[in-house]
Amino acid sequence: MKKLIFLIAFTLFSITSYGQYRWEVSAGGTYATLSLDDEETNSGVGFYFNAGYGYVMGVRAKTSIVFSVDALQRTSEIEGIGDVEALQIGFNPKFRFLTGEGKYRFRGFINVGPSFRVNTSFKIAGQKLEDEGYEKLIIGGAYGVGFSQMVGEMFDIMAEVGVMNDFIDNITDTNSKFFDVYARVGVRFRIYDARR
Repeated sequence: MKKLIFLIAFTLFSITSYGQYRWEVSAGGTYATLSLDDEETNSGVGFYFNAGYGYVMGVRAKTSIVFSVDALQRTSEIEGIGDVEALQIGFNPKFRFLTGEGKYRFRGFINVGPSFRVNTSFKIAGQKLEDEGYEKLIIGGAYGVGFSQMVGEMFDIMAEVGVMNDFIDNITDTNSKFFDVYARVGVRFRIYDARR
């Protein structure tokens, strides 16, 4: 038992010794389409706000885990009926793979991870649906590529493009999943950096 505790403590110490801790804030637009049974829909423009905390792992800072909170407006249009607007707030843990080494000022990255969002409001043609008319918790995925450019010793400027999709229908008992293309820009602030 003592050996196991020692091993766990040593592992945690090793990880945190080489870790980089970063806060990031970004915002941008979404281009969303809602799929519906027997209805033609068009894409609409919404917004995307993200605030996250990242933990960079590995000696060469090749991978990181980013825990972020999102606010997302998704808009689509049902032909002949009107706009569909969903305002969602949620949590998005992402695995991020970075190119290059930790000392590089310019680095590309790939993000992938699940999203857990709550529909706080759902409107069709300006009319808010009753609570039983739409699902509250939406589980989906987010997949993106981007880059960051180091500015000074503590800040990065970042940009990312990607897609998001839903695994759960938004409207109760109806095939109603959003698919989004998004673009966002933001800044990242390093709290602690063992390699730079």
